[in-house]
Amino acid sequence: MEQIIYNTIVNNNKISLKKIIKKTGLSEDLVKTIINHLKLDGVILELDNKYMPFPDDCQLGTVIASSSLKKYIECDGNKIPISSNFYYDVLINDMVCFKLNKSHSADIVSVVDRPLTQMTCEVINNDGKLEIIPYHRGINIKLNKEDMDKLLDGDIILVTIPEGSFNDYYENKLIRKIGNKDDPFIQDTLIALNYGFDDEYDEEYINELIKIPNEVSEDDLIDRIDFRDQNSFTIDGKYTKDMDDGIYAEELDNGVIRVYVHIADVSHYIKQGSAIFKRACEKSTSLYMNNSVFHMLHHTISNGICSLNPNVDRLAKTVILDIDKNGKVINFNIVKSVINSKKKMIYDDVDLILNNQLIPPGYENFVKELSLLNKASLRLDNKYKANGRIDFANTELNIVYNDDGTIESISNPIDSPASKLIENLMICTNEAVAKWLFYMSMPTIYRIHELPDLKSINELIGNLNKQGYRIKYINTITSPESLQIIINKLRNYESFNTLSQLFVMSMKRARYSVNNTGHYALALPAYLHFTSPIRRLPDLIVHMICDLVLIDYEKLDKLDYKSLEQELEKLAVHASKRERLADAAEMQAEKRLIIEKLAEYVGEEFEATVCEIGKNTRIKLFELDTYIDEKNLSDSFLFDTRRKQYYDSQSNTYLTSGTRILVRLTDVNTFNNSFQVEVLGTVESNTKINSDSKIKKLIKQKDTVLDE
Repeated sequence: MEQIIYNTIVNNNKISLKKIIKKTGLSEDLVKTIINHLKLDGVILELDNKYMPFPDDCQLGTVIASSSLKKYIECDGNKIPISSNFYYDVLINDMVCFKLNKSHSADIVSVVDRPLTQMTCEVINNDGKLEIIPYHRGINIKLNKEDMDKLLDGDIILVTIPEGSFNDYYENKLIRKIGNKDDPFIQDTLIALNYGFDDEYDEEYINELIKIPNEVSEDDLIDRIDFRDQNSFTIDGKYTKDMDDGIYAEELDNGVIRVYVHIADVSHYIKQGSAIFKRACEKSTSLYMNNSVFHMLHHTISNGICSLNPNVDRLAKTVILDIDKNGKVINFNIVKSVINSKKKMIYDDVDLILNNQLIPPGYENFVKELSLLNKASLRLDNKYKANGRIDFANTELNIVYNDDGTIESISNPIDSPASKLIENLMICTNEAVAKWLFYMSMPTIYRIHELPDLKSINELIGNLNKQGYRIKYINTITSPESLQIIINKLRNYESFNTLSQLFVMSMKRARYSVNNTGHYALALPAYLHFTSPIRRLPDLIVHMICDLVLIDYEKLDKLDYKSLEQELEKLAVHASKRERLADAAEMQAEKRLIIEKLAEYVGEEFEATVCEIGKNTRIKLFELDTYIDEKNLSDSFLFDTRRKQYYDSQSNTYLTSGTRILVRLTDVNTFNNSFQVEVLGTVESNTKINSDSKIKKLIKQKDTVLDE
């Protein structure tokens, strides 16, 4: 159907929605859904209420804020400045169509998608006159007199973001007061609200909530397989309270390992059409920021009856996987069940067992099962690698928080076999359920990752080769193996993490869709999200689809498959948007805390990494970006006029993407979340650093001994 609509637009060049519907004979809702999808993919463009093929001289990007909160467009991993003529026409997280002008800045052609509809502002008293300072700097807010009369100095308020503008001012409406700027923990709340998340529940929602039981009843056990005697358990973070998945394993004949993956049966309690379900559809995902959680489902559900808490009965959908020595699933089944988890395990503790053969107190009775599950995970891992899965570098920082929400320590990404165990088992489960529904021709929401653009990949390779790398261009991108070959070669460079991330940014984002086109990076022909129904809408929807097959199969003959698929596609597009917003909010919240922590270390030295070479050089310190120019470089740096690059004369090392450098933190601005550094040299050139240097002061090395 996408192709039919696209061909109609191409053949008519510019065409209205009404004419598309008339020419294709499709329903208005379906056409709108598909058009929205084609717009977000940069296939078509809407101008003056008409649709046309996406122009060759245009690009698609997302408006982001730099560390100084200046707006840029992110496109193919690059930050492009916005022309001053269009700066106030766009908001953070807008998806825009733009053209590059002669000054290499972006002229906005159209706002393709505006996911945000509200934002917070602070009210300040400026010489006796109240002014409104919006979260998104550069936007001018205008409220009517009635709303202004309700405000006081220091108020934090929530206002609407209407479409369009008026003399550089947005005609806003006051939604409500949030609190005062000095309230504790308000910063995370502000970020959540500015990305469309909250913990507000209306009366209808609360009335439904109080009717949900807090324990499993005997009636709930009818037609369920009883796994309560299993020695099953969960593995999560230390502070995790919403536990979706439990696991157990046993060994069969011929070395086959039978793995039981128990997933919380959320759809037993949350029904389609309910107020609770409608809000879950609106929010689409839980938002995890530092020590705060803004739940998709109320915490009494997500942390209570639907969480696989230890030593209590819980309803589940159990996926049974028989995994042979080659990592192949030779038998699959999915059943409604009841379980009783015997322990809530912690990743760090399980890592001690798997890495060091040290058994923390309370884990003695689970070593056999953990060993089998890890063996199954390793089998799966080998199979996925052989199939061509792309193994990008893990760049996620390990952050430990204090009780007051501040950062206690930051450590480099760690190799955690416990995390890998859960990751492999969940991927296998998601793949198995996807294949099961696909071969039954059941409409569902898939998790897809499309082929990258060959031109973009080769442009990145060309840029890296200009900086001294030796990477072969590729002729085809149809298989992920060709890209994995490059990633494997990059492992030989110390700058692998940075180089790997550059390739990640050059690829398309994974998203949700009813059309199963496979998952490129995982090298899987069918994939979906099933294992986190407490915190993700697509998983909950897949559970509801499974219910139709498992318990309501008599309804299948009367099912309107076309209407179901159309509704699922709407939810898939919405879930993809909300996922992007949640990711942006989480990064913004983490950045704020890291900046606050960095403020304690002005004048001290750290290792950083060069990420991008250009007019200004972009570097990364603790996953935060900042830009430097020649004034930030120490006297040891000279400019090579032939290569047009700076190099460190002490080590004869050029500044290229991935170069590790030593920097001194010179300034931190917590108001606008920015920082400045001075580049002292490349890491290799600094062999005479004083032994008491505090480069590693922010880094807390992971303990490898048990706490007494």
